[in-house]
Amino acid sequence: MDETELALAREIDVLDDRGLLSNPRPSIDRDALQHHLREALRLLHVDLTDENLLDTPRRWSDSLVTMTSGYDYTDVKKLTTLFRKACSAADENCQNLVVIGGTYKTLCAHHILPFFGKFIIGYIPERMIIGASKIPRIVEVHMRRLQSQEHLAHDVADTIEKILEPRGIAVWMGGVHLCMVMRGVEQEESFMETNVLRGEFLNDERTRQEFMSIVNRRGSRD
Repeated sequence: MDETELALAREIDVLDDRGLLSNPRPSIDRDALQHHLREALRLLHVDLTDENLLDTPRRWSDSLVTMTSGYDYTDVKKLTTLFRKACSAADENCQNLVVIGGTYKTLCAHHILPFFGKFIIGYIPERMIIGASKIPRIVEVHMRRLQSQEHLAHDVADTIEKILEPRGIAVWMGGVHLCMVMRGVEQEESFMETNVLRGEFLNDERTRQEFMSIVNRRGSRD
């Protein structure tokens, strides 16, 4: 196996169920990042001699590195190629609505505060189906960047559409935004929903209603 094949094998291994974004991110200058975060805390008059805060710059740095690790996976063409290796051929007569749900957590692009919630994704296969565990991995790639809920839903839909080329794709996301809870309107009960509907989900009312009925059953805030 030559170097190119070895590199591809390592990338494919990243997609298994042990966790997509486990890359240690060697391109990040962690010492510089920690230094600047320490300076930011000083400018906020945080007492870094407090025993509870002594290691905070390092912890904050490590957290940010992890929560922005999706920026290591911005090559859409490469992502599409890699995820297609987890796909299989759909039955010629497959008309089924495939629905997969889960949870997400990310950082708001405007205030770098967390928002989190549930996602429900449906697609109508054309030629390919994808392993159920890979849909949450696709969400993970995009949630580990600075995001808005609207962009996150569209980014996920774009990636799945490029990988599967389905007859239709639908993405629902519901989330609690700490930028609305801890600042701004300061409403603890605030909740935001986003829908992305394409193909048959947009053009066929019965397909759309079938998906939305699943969202209504499974996508509640609880």
